[in-house]
Amino acid sequence: MALNMVRPAAALLILWTAVPAVSQNSRGPLINATQIHRELRVTPGTEAAVQELLPSFLDYQDIVLFYPKIGYYSSGRVSFSSDYRTFPIALGPYFGQMIAEQIFHMWDGMRAAKTLAPADTFTVAEFGAGDGAMAESILDYIDAQSRSNADPRWRQFSDQLVYACYDRSPALSAAQLKRNARFGKRFAAREGDATDPVSTIPAESLKGVILSNELPDAFSVHKVILSESGAMEAAFVAPVLAQSAWDKLEKAVPAATRDLIKKDDQTIRTKLLAGKKDSTVYLTRKSFIGLLEALAPTPEYNADMDLLQFHEVYIPASTLPELADHFKRFAQPYAYEIAKAARGGVTYVNLGEGKFIQGMGRILKSGYVMTIDYGNNWDGIMPTEFDHLRTFGPSAETKADPYHWPTLNDITTDVNFSHLAEEGRAVGLRPMFYGQQQALQAGTPIMVDELPPSRNLTTDDDIADYRMWADYFRTWAAFKVMVQQKEGTDATYTYPGTNPEPLAVQADDLAPQLRPRAAAIENRLRGN
Repeated sequence: MALNMVRPAAALLILWTAVPAVSQNSRGPLINATQIHRELRVTPGTEAAVQELLPSFLDYQDIVLFYPKIGYYSSGRVSFSSDYRTFPIALGPYFGQMIAEQIFHMWDGMRAAKTLAPADTFTVAEFGAGDGAMAESILDYIDAQSRSNADPRWRQFSDQLVYACYDRSPALSAAQLKRNARFGKRFAAREGDATDPVSTIPAESLKGVILSNELPDAFSVHKVILSESGAMEAAFVAPVLAQSAWDKLEKAVPAATRDLIKKDDQTIRTKLLAGKKDSTVYLTRKSFIGLLEALAPTPEYNADMDLLQFHEVYIPASTLPELADHFKRFAQPYAYEIAKAARGGVTYVNLGEGKFIQGMGRILKSGYVMTIDYGNNWDGIMPTEFDHLRTFGPSAETKADPYHWPTLNDITTDVNFSHLAEEGRAVGLRPMFYGQQQALQAGTPIMVDELPPSRNLTTDDDIADYRMWADYFRTWAAFKVMVQQKEGTDATYTYPGTNPEPLAVQADDLAPQLRPRAAAIENRLRGN
């Protein structure tokens, strides 16, 4: 298997090579200025109109991944075998078996602590479960242990457990249910948005474990320029068509969509570009979605996506209250990282991961949240010498370009586990362990070096592929696991993993001559 099919950060990828229109006077030096994509300058003072007409980078990512029927995930277009591969499949069934062992000990501790009564349902709630492969391997293992293990607790565990997959994509929920229907009432595929779980799941209604594998990395993110002084600019996206491309597509869309595109093109020219006249057709958020919906049923859809082009428009991040509040709350670690680098840069802010972990804390009455993903703490997530955004899929290029063939590829960013931990504390989630993913094996009898008998790996290529993934599991430092416990769950529980990694910024390590600069940046990020 080629490395570019592996979803995690296998290499230090650099984004597109378009020459950015960056004013060094206003922004100062940027360590990764090439990540600014075809910047479009709009009329000064039009920030409100930009927000009214154009999608933010976050909105754009959400549209191309999750918009109903056309998004990469919501359409069911994603392939979990050819677009990219993840550990539950490539290292299956062992990956799921290790998790099942950890969950069993969490269940056992909750029973002993009496925070889980014998009559209670113990729920394993997996969010973003893909095609249900991990659920299958976990349930298969629990079934096997309940039949063959001499310890009667495994049978009790199996009888008390319900495994529920939550997803915002009906197509993926259907795939999960089809794959795991044989488990009967012990499996359920339910509707649920990982960034807003309380909209469908009552508060404090679950006892058990909330599980995700490579989920927060797929949340939509804000793209932000942080200058060396702490000035913040948020990216908005201007989809465009060359006149020749519009001449081709115009015939394929309904009259109402044609009229909308023409009207919105003129609105953008009037409100954002001071009446600029050229041969480009500009799309608003609404007309961009309308165009995608009109083209989606056509056989030329994939080729038509290649006709779309994109500009980025940057406005002060302070005009987006939710984003500005994030920088105020976490001004200290951002200031530390900027001061340490002595240059600004383009970074990605995942507000969804904060909403995710706070939502998990609210729906969980007692139990644990286990988050498995690639990412790092503040010190690993902020350096901008290399790219923290990647694309995968049938039309993804070797460079990570989120604007190449929208809706046909995945877009992911590294998870900030320090951010997850801080947001979790606000809802009673205490970090029990954070470290490399290989810690999933700790305290279990699972031996990943042995070929799994159920896989029937007979060819040399199959065996080599499995051994490669087993080696990745042991050595790939980019992959992490974080276990958080809901307050009051079990005072005696400890996660068996060794070599935990730090979550907090080591601000005292900053050179004394850089501390005044960090203080000034922090002050500016707080809006003072």
